[in-house]
Amino acid sequence: MEKLLKLVKLSLSISEESIIKDDEIKLNIKSAIKDIERQGIRVDIENPLIISAIVMYVKGNFGNTDIKQKEYSLKAYNSLCCNLSLSTDYKENNND
Repeated sequence: MEKLLKLVKLSLSISEESIIKDDEIKLNIKSAIKDIERQGIRVDIENPLIISAIVMYVKGNFGNTDIKQKEYSLKAYNSLCCNLSLSTDYKENNND
């Protein structure tokens, strides 16, 4: 989680040393993971496509940033999830 937190903070242009928004960012990361799982996509936080989806989710839901940037980020998130859900490589195996 710390590696992912560091990457998300970087994508939000937040200094790694700044911790004031860490709780909000962590909540958004956890929400992204749950939302991805809800769509039947297996979450592997080492996979660059999953990481990108998480980052886009957080950027689309974090703080009081530019509304156009948030809209773009959520569109990118939804597009990534749509594509991932179509691939058997990323689908959650319910038979385990």
